[in-house]
Amino acid sequence: MAKLIALFALSLIASINVSAQQYPTRPIRLIVPAAPGGGTDITARSFVPQLADNLGQAIVIENHGGAGGVVGTSVVAKAAPDGYTILMVYISHATNPTLVRSLPYDTLRDFEPITLISHEPTVLVTNPAHPAKTLGEFNAWVKENAAKISYATDPGSAGFLAAELYLQRIGAKVQYIPYKGSGPAAADVVAGHVPYMWSVISIVTPYAKAGRLKPLATAAQMRAPALPDVPTAGEQGLADFAVSGWYALVAPAKTPKSIVDRVNAEALKALKNEAVIQRLANSGSIPIGEGPEYLGKHIRSEIERWNRVLTAAGVQPTN
Repeated sequence: MAKLIALFALSLIASINVSAQQYPTRPIRLIVPAAPGGGTDITARSFVPQLADNLGQAIVIENHGGAGGVVGTSVVAKAAPDGYTILMVYISHATNPTLVRSLPYDTLRDFEPITLISHEPTVLVTNPAHPAKTLGEFNAWVKENAAKISYATDPGSAGFLAAELYLQRIGAKVQYIPYKGSGPAAADVVAGHVPYMWSVISIVTPYAKAGRLKPLATAAQMRAPALPDVPTAGEQGLADFAVSGWYALVAPAKTPKSIVDRVNAEALKALKNEAVIQRLANSGSIPIGEGPEYLGKHIRSEIERWNRVLTAAGVQPTN
């Protein structure tokens, strides 16, 4: 009996290895844990066609929005680890362990990192009528008016993280007005209902170029190609202030390494394709192109970083 079990196990392992070597032999599901039209969805659709070409199989994008990415992420956590269901994650993948009290999955144990795809910096924008013309002037205004002003944000977004880190860095406390998305939040800053926000660059660049929002600083090490005339926070005295919304591919835990390596290799090739680079640039995203080991360390680092910031901000987790 023991020999039969051992033979069965060896047979199963052999079949998995053969399957991994031949991967992929059928279409792949890519779960995007956000609604269509947002940054995660735009990034997926910017590079997935080239990734599919490189892999030689169709990749079907499925949007499963809800609960800050938790709904779609749960789908992949429970999926078979065969490489035919993978997940596109956003920075919220690293903040949900702090923001959600009872996640239906373990962010570190239940997923295999594949590729860190790209990032887009956050930008401080105000209504054009705001008196501040520089970050220094804006800092002074915030400190003077902190008790009576508020800012617009999508809780858990990169803009929210940048806003709270910024307030901690300048030593001020400002209330935020929560919105269901960064788009509606930006619309209210444009309308003058809320004085300012931090947002990923893809949301605010069209408004900025049309003169309907005034960008004062980017939270990045270098100026953003989409807004080259906007100085970084570092250039204006706020050193080491960089907050980006990043995007990555992960798979269910125990997905064979050969499959993870294959997807990563083809993703890295896709991110060097000129058409992909241009599509990402159109939305303000900058390619990164780092593999499983780097991404795993990055996720751990981001979980720790934003746990400190959110805890210091007094943000209470939801159930």
